[in-house]
Amino acid sequence: MGKYHAAGGVSLFVGAWRCGAGVGLAVAVLLGCGSLAAEGWQLRRESAEIKIYTRQSQGSALNAVRIETRLPGPIDRVADLLIDPAKRSLWDDMCATVEVLSRSQLSNTAYFHYAMPWPVADRDVVLATDIRRDEDGLTINSVALSSDYPPQPGRVRVSEAWYLWRLTPVSATATDVVAEMYMDPAGPIPAWLLNRLALSQPAKTIERLRVVLQTDR
Repeated sequence: MGKYHAAGGVSLFVGAWRCGAGVGLAVAVLLGCGSLAAEGWQLRRESAEIKIYTRQSQGSALNAVRIETRLPGPIDRVADLLIDPAKRSLWDDMCATVEVLSRSQLSNTAYFHYAMPWPVADRDVVLATDIRRDEDGLTINSVALSSDYPPQPGRVRVSEAWYLWRLTPVSATATDVVAEMYMDPAGPIPAWLLNRLALSQPAKTIERLRVVLQTDR
């Protein structure tokens, strides 16, 4: 998946993912077909609740991230949190505002505004999300679009980002989650700092998802 991320790669990524072969390939990767090490993933952190891998993205100094965990909720509730743009702020602590631009049963497009700590400028991104169900679970794929929303004063537009979530039901109260993601926030933020945050932020995100799921029971 890393080959889709970089300059010019977003459009390739969108095109590949909207064809059946692209979705099938991605699902195979997320389900662990083939060796993670052979695909360049390196285990960086591991606990009883989460594994975090990183892999350098082709043509970029930034790393993509892979997360493996189990969340305390049925697959439909986990999917609802991840798919519904209006609920993103419940588990993404930097998400300040959301505007849904379009929505259908298996897709949506939304504008997200991220409030960044001073002196870093706020970021915003337009994400197009597609949902695919199969007999084993559900796949959620989001990619950044660069031209579907007018530029906003004081905000830096993120145009290179993708997220892929694979959900597999374990029981009526648990769902296995494998997520792979990449974002280039643009602007003068050192790559070493972003790669360090890539190890800490995913664990915070998963913990917030866990809390929301447990609270809403």
